[in-house]
Amino acid sequence: MKRAIPFFLFISLALVWVAGYSPAATAEPTPILIPSVQDAIPKLHWFGTSAILYNGSKVLYFDPISLGGNLPKADIILVTHAHSDHWSLADVKKIIGPNTTLIVSPWCASNYEAAKSDLGIPDIVLSEGQTTEVNGISIQAVPAYGSAYGKNHPREAGGAGYIVSIDGIRLYEAGGTDAYPDMAKSNCDIAFINLNSMGQNKAMAEIIPAKVIIFVHTSSIGAKAVADLFNQSIGGGKIFMAMEAGPNNP
Repeated sequence: MKRAIPFFLFISLALVWVAGYSPAATAEPTPILIPSVQDAIPKLHWFGTSAILYNGSKVLYFDPISLGGNLPKADIILVTHAHSDHWSLADVKKIIGPNTTLIVSPWCASNYEAAKSDLGIPDIVLSEGQTTEVNGISIQAVPAYGSAYGKNHPREAGGAGYIVSIDGIRLYEAGGTDAYPDMAKSNCDIAFINLNSMGQNKAMAEIIPAKVIIFVHTSSIGAKAVADLFNQSIGGGKIFMAMEAGPNNP
């Protein structure tokens, strides 16, 4: 996924917006998260880009790339699209274990076919609107497309986002996407949004019904700047967060 604007310009615009923002006289109370969501947050790790680990009752990886540190073997690997900063054969190989299930979007199908003998595991190709279940974990593929990146994510390419139901929560990895109205139907508790244009991120933050929204595909500084900004400017009982990117060293 390509950034819509250079990173330093994006952060400058964010800081200008913060400086010009006048909060309401009475701040909205901090939302209270249900215990399962509170419990899930410490189980998350961000390696950078959109590479996310959830280490709960099962080990999930989203878009594994640039993995480092302690790498538990995956129960499920999910890849949203085939751009080189989301699909990495070398990183997928690092986390394959004896019971790993690989789920890819149609965009990644040819990449998998070229590497399947090297990977040594089958894949499940999940198109938008389709669902599957792996060891009691429900996975739904949802649309992921848009033109805010210079038409780098056309819908016909077959990318996907994923909503994964595990441990009493629903994790939503939005993938390479702009905002679209049906995002409001994404039944999720924690959502991961790739930083895009400020307007697109604001639209997604307002549409997605998650109580916790975490920004990725940027630096930790950039993610924190936007999270702080949106915590001031967007209500709706949502919490915006950033994580520290890097190797997993719990």
